Formats: sequence, C-alpha cells, structure tokens
Amino acid sequence: MLTYDLSDMTSDERAALISRAGVDLSRPLEVARGIIEAVRKGGDEALMACAREYDSFSGSSLRVSRADVKAASARVPKELLRAMGVCKSRIEAYHSRQRFDPFEYRDEVGLFGQKVVPLDRVGVYAPGGSADYASSVLMACVPARVAGVKEIVLCSPAKGGGIGDAVLAAADMCSVDEIYAVGGAQAVAAMAYGTGSIRPVRKIVGPGGAVVSAAKLLVRNDCEIDLLAGPSEILVVADGKADPRIMAAEMLAQLEHDPLARALLVTTSRRVMEATMRELRQMSLSARRSDIVERSSEEGAVFLLAGSVSGAMRFSNEYAPEHLLLDVSSPKAALKQVKNAGSVFLGRSSSVAFGDYCSGPNHILPTKGTASARSSLSTYDFLRIVPYQAVTVSGASELAPTAEIMASAEGLSGHAQAAALRRKVRR
Repeated sequence: MLTYDLSDMTSDERAALISRAGVDLSRPLEVARGIIEAVRKGGDEALMACAREYDSFSGSSLRVSRADVKAASARVPKELLRAMGVCKSRIEAYHSRQRFDPFEYRDEVGLFGQKVVPLDRVGVYAPGGSADYASSVLMACVPARVAGVKEIVLCSPAKGGGIGDAVLAAADMCSVDEIYAVGGAQAVAAMAYGTGSIRPVRKIVGPGGAVVSAAKLLVRNDCEIDLLAGPSEILVVADGKADPRIMAAEMLAQLEHDPLARALLVTTSRRVMEATMRELRQMSLSARRSDIVERSSEEGAVFLLAGSVSGAMRFSNEYAPEHLLLDVSSPKAALKQVKNAGSVFLGRSSSVAFGDYCSGPNHILPTKGTASARSSLSTYDFLRIVPYQAVTVSGASELAPTAEIMASAEGLSGHAQAAALRRKVRR
C-alpha cells in the first residue's frame, strides 16, 4: 500500500501515479499477430486448430446449437435466472434513453438532415476462464438490441468442454443469433475477417485479457472496435463522514480482479485514511482471492490525503478513473466538478458492485486514464449518423461562389469547377 499527501507530492510522484503501469502488450501483440494471420489464411480449419490448442476445445463444431443453449438455460438455477432478468431489464431501461435523434430542416438554400442507422452485424466477446461473465454478455448485447442491431455474434472460450451455462443463458435472454465456443485472438480474427462458416461483423465489443486487447488493436483498421480494456480501477473521494469499512470494501472489490488493478482513496480526513488502510488489510486476509489482492495492493492500493474535496476532485480529473465513487456530504455538488471518469457513483449507498451488474449504466468502461477522451460502451456505439442534403437551384447559385473561393484557395480546381457548374443548372 502507498500513501501520499497531495500537498507534499512532487510532480514526478504525481505523474508516476497518474500514468499507472498498464498491461504490456508487446508480447501479446506478437502472439495475437500470428494467430490472426493463421485464421485469415486458414479459415475454419485454422480456427478449429487454434480452439483446440488454446481453448482445449474437444468438440466437432464450434457453433453452439439452439438446443444446447436452451439446455444450458434450463440448468441455470432459477434464482440466478431471475437476477439476470432484473439486470437485463434495468440495463435496457437505462440504455433505451440513449438515443440519437434523426432530424430534418429547411433553410434558404435547401433541405438538410440526418438518418440514424444501426449497425447490421456486431460481434461480442465474452471472457472466460475462472468465472462465467454473464454480466458482460448483458452489458454488450442489450445496448446493441436497443440500438436495433439485426445480428449479434457471440464468441466465448470453451471451459471444460463448453461455454458456461450462465453465459449461454444470458445470450439466450438477448436473442443472440450465433454463438461460437472460441476465445482469444482467434475469436477476434474470426469475427473481424470471417472464416467461411462465420461471416465477418462490422464491430467487435466486449472486454478481454491482454491477448484479446492486442488482437482488437491489430484488427481495428479493418473492423471497428469499442475500446481496449485494461486492469480494473476505482478512485474514491471521501470526506470525514465516510465509513472506512465501506471504503475498504469498495477498494477490495477492484483489487481482487487482477494483480495490476488499482484502488485509490483520496480523502480530506487522516482518520478515515488510516482506518480504511486497517480495514483493507483485515479484509484482505479473508478474501477469497487473497493472493491476487495481496499482489495488487502492493502498488495498486493508494491512499492520498487532500486539503479539500475540491482538491481531491482536481486530482481525480487528472487521474481519469474507470470508476469514481463520491462519498462526500454533497455528492451532486462534487459531480459538477467531474470532467474525466468512466462512470460516477454518488453517495454511500451507490456501490460500484451495483454498476457492475444491475443498476443500469454500462460496466464496459475506459481504463488507464482513457476516460479523459473515451466513454463507456453505450447504445451510441451501435448507431451510425448518415447526414443528407438537398440543395435547391437557387441555393446552388448562392453557395457556389463560396465553394469556388474555398476550393481555389486550397488548390482544388476540380472542386471549384463542380461548384461553378451548379450555377447553370436549370429548374
């Protein structure tokens, strides 16, 4: 664990903390590049070979049948299915309010407007491994459906011979069109370029590990992607009234994700800071993933003393955290100062865990400071804006001189000529 006083920090200390060491993609890029090229050249045969080598897949077909999906859904405990249904309905309620509106207007030179068009086919990556991340399936697929995407393809690595039942049940809830038991860079390559039996998609979304992030980076010139997921992180801004046990629990919830996870507490109270440190140490001892928490806490558990809530907010905006929890007396007032954050949680009752599953806003968020320029996954990620215009004859005469002057200044005589000819168009 690291401690600082914001008033005493050197510029180098501040810069080092804000830059936080992320996943080194140099080695994953090498691995992903080879896999992508193999799948592009070898299609279905190469994809199957990769699935067997990297995912330990032993079946005869990577595509999951509708019968298998229904059977998996039937095996999921009813309590979990009900919880997933609540998550889906709340995610849907939130994302249905995220809409681009088409518009059209006329002025003295013509008609102008925009169409809003959903992507026709998208790919969703659902990570596998130590757990079934059904929540990530819901967070990616629900906004796509709300946007009007016609076809959703889901790829997830087979674990113990197949995709987890909860993941398949979540996909079933979202009426996913195609499901393939394949993960890693090979799944990204299959969705981006197609393999013969799998048709390419327009965009790939969803979190993944270092190799998946590297693969998305490599295909993004040919297939749109959402964002590159990094280690989980939280920044908590707290005043003297905050509950240290709650603060420690929120920090632990992020630190258990990954050895590179980050959890920062920026508080105006030295008492809260020291008490939270003690609580976090105690909680870590009994944590189910205590080995990961111990490793991530060495550099990732950071405690900072601020002179004021405004000073804490200034640091938060520099850090641009994935999750920002405001446990202060006036969280809405603090919200007004927020410029850079992936998702904001207001007040003591607003656990980040609610946002991870069931409150409604998306949990696929920008990390490692990219929240200063990127937004969470949303309905907007699945929509395209298509502008249109219909200039009248009189409008063409009015616009032509301006276009000619601008084109000539840029040395584009063809543009100038195209504009000038419109002066002679008859009704």
